[in-house]
Amino acid sequence: MKTSTLARLAISGFFAASTVAVAGVSGSVSALCLNAQTGAPLLAFGQQVPDAGCSLAGGVLAPTGGGSYVPSSTLPGSVPPVVIPGSSITIPVPANLIGTLPPNISSAINADTLKNLAPSAFAGIDIKEVKNLLPDALKSLDPSQFSQLTPAAFGALTTTQLKALSPGALSAMTGDQMKKLSATALGALSTSQIDQMAASAFAGMSSAQLAKLKPAAIAVLSPEQFDALSAKALKAISSGQFSKILPDALAAIDPSKITSLATTVLAKLKDNQAAALTPDQFAALSSKQLKALPSSIGDALTVDQLDGLTGGEAKVLSSKLKKSILTNLSPAQEALLPAEVLAALKK
Repeated sequence: MKTSTLARLAISGFFAASTVAVAGVSGSVSALCLNAQTGAPLLAFGQQVPDAGCSLAGGVLAPTGGGSYVPSSTLPGSVPPVVIPGSSITIPVPANLIGTLPPNISSAINADTLKNLAPSAFAGIDIKEVKNLLPDALKSLDPSQFSQLTPAAFGALTTTQLKALSPGALSAMTGDQMKKLSATALGALSTSQIDQMAASAFAGMSSAQLAKLKPAAIAVLSPEQFDALSAKALKAISSGQFSKILPDALAAIDPSKITSLATTVLAKLKDNQAAALTPDQFAALSSKQLKALPSSIGDALTVDQLDGLTGGEAKVLSSKLKKSILTNLSPAQEALLPAEVLAALKK
């Protein structure tokens, strides 16, 4: 339906009256009414909407000519101003429009505004912009927002910025983001941050990154996180780190990856860790790895673990196997053991 001439005159009259009223209040300060969605000048019937009628028309105010923001009592629920990308225009953003901001945002955004941005907005933050985000503004970052950062933008975060993140923010971290993170930055993260990091992120962890994790951080890794590590990354584990691996986390490593563990590391295997190794993991160990195992391992091994050994492997372990194992075997269990293992036990 077309707007009547009378209605048009009424609206134009209101705009004109609003302009006069604002001119009398704001003096030389000049403001421009913008479309809240696009940042373009807001028009009504081909005319620029005056600042006093901006809120009524659904727009937002921005200063022009270097002036400062003109407050409007008709703009409820506003938050600190935001710079429109690609321009020098600063506008106050109503709370109900926060989620509609364009993808690229500016360092002018503070913590209160940042935490209310739609996750999709973070996908547009580039390397230059992410470096300008204040650490205090990142403290309230939500996992759904943080996971939208491009790997390049994520990798550009400084150590100070990363340390400011809440542990929960890392719970949606991706493997591609991990690949762009420097080993030094990863090593600077707290134990609580490492603990909450998404298991999927560990799939992208390099050997250099893993080597930078403190033993205390290794001690909080979950089975899911350890299982996601690549065989190449596992090669970098040191003896000090290995001694801190929880038994259930060690048991989660795929048998095909267990062969990546260095012999110097396996020499530090604790009894509770040895007891947690699955039969498939134990059977996957090479003769060199088996030979490197500590002599105390014989007290921790089970019948199921021994069942997967070949004759050659049993011979390598013969000096470490304990005859006491036989006392706990039923005739049926003893019959299931390879002859070479039994021979080694009965020596």
